[in-house]
Amino acid sequence: MSDALHAAFKATAYVVRPHPLVGDREHVLRVDALHPVLDAALTVHGITTWAFITAWNPRAQPCPPDTNARLQQDLLALLEAQGHPSVSAVGEADDRRWFEESLFVPGLSRDEARRIGRLFDQEAVLWGSVGGAAELVMCLEPSRS
Repeated sequence: MSDALHAAFKATAYVVRPHPLVGDREHVLRVDALHPVLDAALTVHGITTWAFITAWNPRAQPCPPDTNARLQQDLLALLEAQGHPSVSAVGEADDRRWFEESLFVPGLSRDEARRIGRLFDQEAVLWGSVGGAAELVMCLEPSRS
């Protein structure tokens, strides 16, 4: 991943829209940050992990709105078919120059988040566990386990 792309991921607000699974409030997630209010809301439901995923703009290449909408619907359908609940979300550049409709997926493992990101040709996904900092998980490079 280029330094510019990595900097763009770090300069993004990962906004989870209000939903009962996240305490009916908006949460703004950041790479490498702790999110104790979100952690508390997830813990109430017995959830210990999460992922923030999009299908927009595969390989970080801008796509037309209709393509992005179709890809996002495919992502939602896949998650539903696998029994993963999701919450509407959006990734927004700090400078407001771009955004990507996204999904917050409670209960998704790190490996499953990476696998789904790869399926949709995403450079990275944001992943976290209760009590830990949000991690940028690379999808299109070999796993470093």
